[in-house]
Amino acid sequence: MATSSRDSAHEYGALYGQQSQLPRLPVPDLQTTLSKYVVSLEPLLSADDYARSKRIVEEFGQSAQAHELQRRLEARAADPDCANWLEEWWNDLSYMGYRDPVIPYVSYHYSFNDDPQCTRATERAAKLISGAIAFRQQIVDGTLEPEMQRDAPLCSHSYKFMFNACRVPHRPSDYCRIVDYQANQTVVVVRNAQFFVFSF
Repeated sequence: MATSSRDSAHEYGALYGQQSQLPRLPVPDLQTTLSKYVVSLEPLLSADDYARSKRIVEEFGQSAQAHELQRRLEARAADPDCANWLEEWWNDLSYMGYRDPVIPYVSYHYSFNDDPQCTRATERAAKLISGAIAFRQQIVDGTLEPEMQRDAPLCSHSYKFMFNACRVPHRPSDYCRIVDYQANQTVVVVRNAQFFVFSF
């Protein structure tokens, strides 16, 4: 059975109200997957290596092993307890098991336009913190509307990792820990090697 990082305890309100209606990620058919793989090899290999690899992929596509693996993928996708058949592997290989420095290579960051109303760094920091706390509250109480693509909602699952969540180092893969929103309402500001802790 597939495992998932989804926990409905943190998913309620308008933000998550349409999660159950989202389409499930389809499993591409075997020949489509193999064809795309072969196309991806062409710019990387010499003509001889490409021809050899193409032949190996074609032979694999006819094997019982390929059809059994495809059957397992389809069964995983059909499992009602598995929100997304790729999620666990994607999170592990692209994020939690990734061993390069996280900040420049994995984590998202924010850039902000200059605000002509803010002339001091402390004022700007205070406005950013105030805005972040207000945004966090919309996630906590579920009043934030889901992002939309035209008339269709996008998955809101990742919002629960924006606040009160941390990545815990572990081998072979790190894991995520989400802590209680109400019991953890603190902001830490670092300035000139001094730490300031504020509760909100």
